Amino acid sequence: MESMRIVAHVHDEVIIEVDEDSVENVCRSMSKVPDWAEGLVLNADGYECSFYMKD
Repeated sequence: MESMRIVAHVHDEVIIEVDEDSVENVCRSMSKVPDWAEGLVLNADGYECSFYMKD
């Protein structure tokens, strides 16, 4: 997620501003398991909106 502008995070959420990325691409990035966490099960879900709201 280095190319994304993270503007806030809340517990297990990340709030980003992007112009050209899709929710699917962001979720795919967030679901990648780092080398040091082999075997960890990760999943991500998201939504797109023009202001922060709790879904």
